[in-house]
Amino acid sequence: MASSKSSKSAKSKAKPSPKAKAAKPAHKKVVRKVVRKTVAKHTAKATRPAAARSDSDYTKFSGKFTVRLPKSLHQALVDRAEREGVSLNLFVTNALSRTVAVAGKGKR
Repeated sequence: MASSKSSKSAKSKAKPSPKAKAAKPAHKKVVRKVVRKTVAKHTAKATRPAAARSDSDYTKFSGKFTVRLPKSLHQALVDRAEREGVSLNLFVTNALSRTVAVAGKGKR
């Protein structure tokens, strides 16, 4: 007899209440809606062009950042800078400036 009681209680625990069944799909809809809104918001921010900065806005930046790159690219950059007779810093700064200027030229 003890075994039939334990199997009955196990069955009753496994069945979710009707309220829980109704709440589950609604919860999924809310989560999906929030995810869609969040993705749309961040996508809009990422695709929005950056506004022009005034001189005072640049005080937020130190002028330094760290970049991780493959050793082979690091070596190629050093070799090219040496061939041009400039420091690695100046070479990379000029290369980035040319790239950003070219990319920005077509959009304006």
